[in-house]
Amino acid sequence: MSSDTAIPEGDVTSSGLLALVISTLRLKAPELLPEEIVMPDCALAHAPASIKRRLLTAAYAAKGAGFILDMGQRIKQIGFDPVMHVMLRSATPQVMAGKFQRFEQFTHSRYRCEIAADGEGGLAIRRFSVSGPPPVAVENLLIAGLLKAMLEEIGCREVTVEPGREPFDRFHLRWAAFMPAHAGSDPMGMEVQRAREPLKVYGVDEARPLARRVVRLLTADISRNWACAEMARELRLSARTFQRRLKEEGTSLSAITRAVRTREACQLLTGSDFKLTEIGYWCGFSDSPHFSREFRRALGVPPALYRQTAA
Repeated sequence: MSSDTAIPEGDVTSSGLLALVISTLRLKAPELLPEEIVMPDCALAHAPASIKRRLLTAAYAAKGAGFILDMGQRIKQIGFDPVMHVMLRSATPQVMAGKFQRFEQFTHSRYRCEIAADGEGGLAIRRFSVSGPPPVAVENLLIAGLLKAMLEEIGCREVTVEPGREPFDRFHLRWAAFMPAHAGSDPMGMEVQRAREPLKVYGVDEARPLARRVVRLLTADISRNWACAEMARELRLSARTFQRRLKEEGTSLSAITRAVRTREACQLLTGSDFKLTEIGYWCGFSDSPHFSREFRRALGVPPALYRQTAA
């Protein structure tokens, strides 16, 4: 397996992903971890990509593809992490896949996944680069293993990886059954905070019958992006009836979504030490500029200034 594709100078990777690689090597193959390599500061979003590729290449040469795939299992021992919390509060594997793609977009990752349903119990993934050289085989194996572990964590049973041919940039994930595992988890106590601050005049009156049901669906997984027709089906309404009844209550799905996300962002900005990027991703925004733009539109100030003022 070759990993000679040059990494552009200054290229970065997720600090959390590098930490996963390092922690796995410390636990299972410490002889492959050079003394000068230290755990990245996960309070920072990025770390040097060259370090991750160097470690993965050495691990593949010594241990093989299965070892790289199994690195993803480490997410099951990391405890609470704001980004992983969002991923794992997914009602279906397809919802989780959409969140993973949004995370890559949110962090402006140069390497992305194109994910499509492959029958009722599978996903087909294509890894590609939005600029520069493509991702190498060891990195594709790492992502395949990470997605496998995430599917297992949300409730997929007997998950298998079909890595395809080297460089493993087209692979399949399949599972035998699915039963949601974490949809109701709330480690930050956000449900209590929402109950203390119900939406009444800001964007929507959630005491209204249909608005209350919409808010309940949105807050059950605030990072999920709902299409109007999709939510209407969930509520057993036609799309036209759904929109008409919301209009009769003086609101719309977009207005409710904006209000719910802004409230959640305000509560996290003042009640947590999450990074701004983590809060924006948690609340369902497409990327950091979208978060800042919508927050400023709603409150007249950017998120950072709101946090500073409220401190």
